Amino acid sequence: MKALIHLAIFCCVSALAQTEAYQGAEAILKQLSEKALEKPVEKKADPVEELRLKVKALQREAAALVPAEAAQRWLALMDAYLTIPREQLYSQRAHEDRLTVSTVITALPPPSAWDEIGHLLDQRKTTVPIQDGALRLFGAVLRGDEAARLQSLEKLRQSVTEQKMEDYQRESYQESIDRMAETLDQLTGSDSSKVASFEKRLKLLEEGDERTRDRYGDHLEIPDLVRFAGEEQAKALLIRVLKLGLESISFDGRATGLLASSLALENIDELKKPLWELVHTLDHATLYEALNKKFPKSGARNRRYAARVYLLALVAADRTEEALKLVKDPSATDDDGNEFSIDIGDLDEMGRQGLGAQVLAFLRRLLEEDPSMSFWRDFIELSAQQNASPAALKLLQDSLSKPGLTPKARAEMQSHHYLALLAADQRDEGIRVLRELLAEGPRSNVSDGEEVAKEMRQRWEQVGVHVTPEMLARFQQQASGMADGGEHTYLGLCNQMAVIGRLLGRPELTEEGLLAAIAAVEKMPVEDQQRAAVLEGLVEMLLRFQHGPKAEALLAGHLSHLVTPNEKQRGRPRLDEPLGLLAAIYEEAGRHEDALAVFEQSPHWGAPDLAAFESTSAGRRPLLLLAAQALAGVGRIEDAQRVIRRAVQDYPGKDPVYELLLKLWKGQPLETLLDELARRDRFEERPLIWKARVLLAAGKVDEAEKTVRAAISIDPSDGEQGKGDRMRAYAVLAEILEKKGDVDTAKIMRGAVSAIRKSEEADEWWEVGLLSEAVRRYEAALLDFADAYCVQSRLALRYSELGQFEKAEQHYLRAFELMPDSFGRVESHCFGCEGAFSGQRAQNVADKVFTRLASRPPVKAQVHYLLGYLREAQQRPVEAAASYREAVKTDPDYLNAWKELASLADTAQLTREESENAALQIFRLDPSGRHSSAGLEELRDLGRLWSTLLAAEQSLPSTETGPLLPLTAAKAAIESRQDAAGGNAWDTWSYPSFFSRRNDTREKLLQNELVQALVSFIESSGNR
Repeated sequence: MKALIHLAIFCCVSALAQTEAYQGAEAILKQLSEKALEKPVEKKADPVEELRLKVKALQREAAALVPAEAAQRWLALMDAYLTIPREQLYSQRAHEDRLTVSTVITALPPPSAWDEIGHLLDQRKTTVPIQDGALRLFGAVLRGDEAARLQSLEKLRQSVTEQKMEDYQRESYQESIDRMAETLDQLTGSDSSKVASFEKRLKLLEEGDERTRDRYGDHLEIPDLVRFAGEEQAKALLIRVLKLGLESISFDGRATGLLASSLALENIDELKKPLWELVHTLDHATLYEALNKKFPKSGARNRRYAARVYLLALVAADRTEEALKLVKDPSATDDDGNEFSIDIGDLDEMGRQGLGAQVLAFLRRLLEEDPSMSFWRDFIELSAQQNASPAALKLLQDSLSKPGLTPKARAEMQSHHYLALLAADQRDEGIRVLRELLAEGPRSNVSDGEEVAKEMRQRWEQVGVHVTPEMLARFQQQASGMADGGEHTYLGLCNQMAVIGRLLGRPELTEEGLLAAIAAVEKMPVEDQQRAAVLEGLVEMLLRFQHGPKAEALLAGHLSHLVTPNEKQRGRPRLDEPLGLLAAIYEEAGRHEDALAVFEQSPHWGAPDLAAFESTSAGRRPLLLLAAQALAGVGRIEDAQRVIRRAVQDYPGKDPVYELLLKLWKGQPLETLLDELARRDRFEERPLIWKARVLLAAGKVDEAEKTVRAAISIDPSDGEQGKGDRMRAYAVLAEILEKKGDVDTAKIMRGAVSAIRKSEEADEWWEVGLLSEAVRRYEAALLDFADAYCVQSRLALRYSELGQFEKAEQHYLRAFELMPDSFGRVESHCFGCEGAFSGQRAQNVADKVFTRLASRPPVKAQVHYLLGYLREAQQRPVEAAASYREAVKTDPDYLNAWKELASLADTAQLTREESENAALQIFRLDPSGRHSSAGLEELRDLGRLWSTLLAAEQSLPSTETGPLLPLTAAKAAIESRQDAAGGNAWDTWSYPSFFSRRNDTREKLLQNELVQALVSFIESSGNR
């Protein structure tokens, strides 16, 4: 019988494959044209464009002007902006093009003109004195003039007192000024002034000041008192805080938070309310118990997080029974009634620390007592890591046989049954169960909906409201809609079956999964809001398995529905993403004419030029790459070159973009362009990798080797790349070495690439649930390149998870010896190595290795860096900061060392000057922010910040902007609507927004907290 069923399925599959044929872009676009009914869209004229152009002009010209002229021009722009009615400012459709105070601030001249700006603002007198005062305050803060700042605030308060206004307006202004004064004091004041400001606020709260309570509510933000005031004064202030009876508190510094936690335990009898946020490390288990004893019924804010931390402490201490009791504790909720939850990520991290056995024992006991809990998948995966898959399967099957399971619990467990079978290598049985799940179709959550609807009806009828059948049906529909409607989950199961078929070499399983997915999506009502996302996911799945014609047919129907007029539809539908996916279907099939037709013949794009979609992708495929491929495919090489050049600028880390660039490029030497890309981002290795390939093809073997080794030194582990692209530099190096006759070293390099490729394949086996096979493949992959830290670290972690600690230590030792030569100035962790310093055993070995290496000069910067990284893992931040200082002293361009040093500003109590210098160094090295976040938000020296930003703007290679490729039909449709609506009928885009990019460098000034506070204050101080 089974054989007949399989034969029937195979026949259906064969029929599907035989009948599949592409319709072609022309036919589909004709369908869309017939379906669409375009109507003119009314849009008001833009009254602020002239001012915007003047702002951009001053951005370009200010540096060349004498300070007085630059100051006058800038203030004239600000005056013009402040007089524009608000409704005209907000007439811009595109949010990014809306004119604001921030827009004008990006045109600020260099700091050499700031004294003149301050002078002009001091003389300023308009009909809006409060706004005049706000601008004077802005000028004082720009210059860093403390006396002028205090004087400006005092004058502002006086202006509010003198102006005629309603009492509520006066109170609002006064409160706004008080907030601004406090913010500026916190951001620009000395350490002692910050403590004084906090103590003043604390005293007002103690005295019951109503305005202070209204402003802060029952929450208090506490500065890093240990850093600013010292431990003794911090103790005194924190004890006063604990006695206030606030609902919650928060801290800026780790040291202050830890001190508050210890003081809370010592003064538990003084607490009026439970401050659960004080429980934030595994060492705070005793504090949690004390709070729980004093406030046993409390469901206060932050209790759930505290309970989760406490749970981890119990599991780590092997107190399994108490952990189980906590999970079931009904009081472990928050004020909103959210139930206690377990973060499986935390448990997984504990497994990395050598506590995997405790975690697995806890999950086993948890599921034994309550099989309905949603931790089966995590339990199955952790069991596979511990070589305990058969035991996990037995527990699941025993639990399924228990009477009294709710339909929801049984369905949840059954959905994981096939995973447990696959993990235990019972593949045929696992596939049988998965096949049964597919035969049932998407879960509609009807049973869940019925349960929730029943509960809703009971609640209504308790208050005397009769629930009609219609109301009950609506309740049930809403309840079912609250959860995943089933199609997303079902599509995942279909994909599992399809991938399993490919991995096992059984194409009938692949086709079975695809047919089930197609049937499920075709049954979804077209008006279902979830259908678009589900359908696009199915199209991606079909493309992965080379069923382009069926993907095309499904997407064509979806597009037809989108463009068909609908009385419920608001505005014109955005078709950019599905159109991009249609282009991807054709491009992957090699149908370049059809792909290009989608771009140039569809009127449904949201903008008239491809430049508007520089950051848009169809899945992982940038639209620019798809367009360039299509143009090249039809022989329009010049257009393709122009698009691909823009693509490498926008996607400097994507190998397929470089691959096409090398095929198409003509004109200036390609090495020159690749060098320019490398200068734009010194920590992006891809331009160097592909330059090495260009040099190798030209026979410049020595230059190619030097270039590719430079690429490897940037990030030897290459961990941020996706499947198929990681370790590409080693593959190129292997080719170079073979050309030079160094076959043995080339073999080692190829071994590195092979290890990564095998691990990527193992990832697929893991993802579909074939866990035991995945583990075997991971271990086999690791043997291909044993002399690398990532391999040794992965083996060490594996043995730690299995409890084989002696073997683990041997591999940790080798891993840490290899690490300094495996790290560049940036690093991305290799697969499985993220927890290399997790656990006491690993830390002890690392300590011995790095300390020994640091004692043997000359010491590499990487040794200091790794020692700092280790000290952080050991919770020794002051020592970590000292090691990072040595790293940047040895190598001032070590980006990641600067990043880690900056991150310790609070915990290691760095001085303001040191933390600000670290932030500016990070920006110097990585102005584009692709590898870091410079943390310029808290810099108080705005003059130095602005000078640094303007210098970076001048030194960076020019960014190519402007039109790229006309989307011909879309352009014509948009212009037609413009003509019909009087010249301005854009749906979502305006002309300036996509023809010139926003100046990200200048806008970093707007991210500064001082500037943000002042901008908001200026905006709110006027009366447009």
